[in-house]
Amino acid sequence: MKIGRNDPCPCGSGKKHKKCCLVETYTETGREDSTQKRLVQDLLKFYGKNYKHTLEYAHFIFWDEFKPNEHLDGAALDIAYQNFMEWVVYDYLINEENDKTLIDLYLENNKNLSLDEHKILTMMKNSVISLYEVQEVFPEKGLLLNDLMLGGEYDVKERAATRGLKKWDIYAARLLHVDGKYIMSGSVYPYPLKQKERILNDIHAEYEDYKQDYPDSTLDDFLKKNGEIFNFYWYDLIQNPPAIKIHTTSGEPMLFSKAIFEIKDKEAVAKGLSEIKGFEPAGNGFTWYDKRNKEGSATILGSVEIKNDRLIFESNSKKRLEKGKKLISKALPNAVIHRADMFQDPMEAMKSNKKSSPERQKNDLPLELQQQIYSQFMQKHCEKWLKDKIPVLNGKTPVQAVTTVEGRKKVIDLLKLFENGEEQNKKEGRPYYDLSWMWERMGLEREGE
Repeated sequence: MKIGRNDPCPCGSGKKHKKCCLVETYTETGREDSTQKRLVQDLLKFYGKNYKHTLEYAHFIFWDEFKPNEHLDGAALDIAYQNFMEWVVYDYLINEENDKTLIDLYLENNKNLSLDEHKILTMMKNSVISLYEVQEVFPEKGLLLNDLMLGGEYDVKERAATRGLKKWDIYAARLLHVDGKYIMSGSVYPYPLKQKERILNDIHAEYEDYKQDYPDSTLDDFLKKNGEIFNFYWYDLIQNPPAIKIHTTSGEPMLFSKAIFEIKDKEAVAKGLSEIKGFEPAGNGFTWYDKRNKEGSATILGSVEIKNDRLIFESNSKKRLEKGKKLISKALPNAVIHRADMFQDPMEAMKSNKKSSPERQKNDLPLELQQQIYSQFMQKHCEKWLKDKIPVLNGKTPVQAVTTVEGRKKVIDLLKLFENGEEQNKKEGRPYYDLSWMWERMGLEREGE
């Protein structure tokens, strides 16, 4: 009896077959796979011999005004040109008047192809690039992918990609069905997870416009004729990276802010600071806390450090700095004199820190202890997050939001984003946290389960 992908795995693990021993059934390169790779080389030679004069126009269609050599180097540049040449082989309309791709022209000029060669070329000709989401990664074996554009779930034999991809990553690629299994053709266009909705919405909008001229066209037809659109979304993020907006917990733009005061009376300073509401002694200074909640925790609004004859007040927003300065000046009218303010953008601070500290500071704690501390922290943080009102959830808590269809989708997207980050920690050998219980707590299911 044939075991279905969603049936319980016969090994007794309790997992579905597709997430367990199905990946063990992958075999090494088969006959069709070898034939497909040889045909790609033959197609490239055929192009170089007969249609090399179209390369400049193909480059313009694929790259527009983006210049790979000016923005990319090393492996990224190699991937860019691999993607370009594969698009030329599979999708580029060399003969636009008759809608002829390189594969069409090759088939017309080679009448003595074997049945296997003709079958594989037809499969290649009909293939399209689509957008995929990684559902599971089986190290050194393969991937479980969800097609976000056309629908469907695919078990993909792809050993190399498992070393770089992680759960919930999104990327565009072309899948080929050879030797009874799916493989990636070679091209890959990775995107930040946060760009998923934007890309999906934009492509569907483009498709609707396309149907105005070609009302009978399917989404497959559109993707075949416009495969270069995935390259645009890839290089546009390189050429025009989205501005990273960082805010404080109260929604203000984050800006590292510092006020420097000259101290005239140290005794008065120590006494006056201790009398300001929310200012609590800490080391050689004070920490400024917001109002404490029922659990006794509070947001840190700023800090005060006393160095010789200087009082240095720091906060992470300009608004908080101004408020803190007023509190200090009011409490210490004759004990300090304000001398200067300093500001630094968080992103610039990060760049500066990377330049001055090229290597991450080594943590002397054993990894096992780091993991224990991190897990304890994340457990408390996640428990609190479930009860917090989240702006992106329209001011609802995650537990409240999952009671509506729209809210469930937003919560799932947030969980995927969090899990994606934890998978990155795991892949890089850092402490990580398993968020599975949060899905179960809110009654949510991952796609494909």
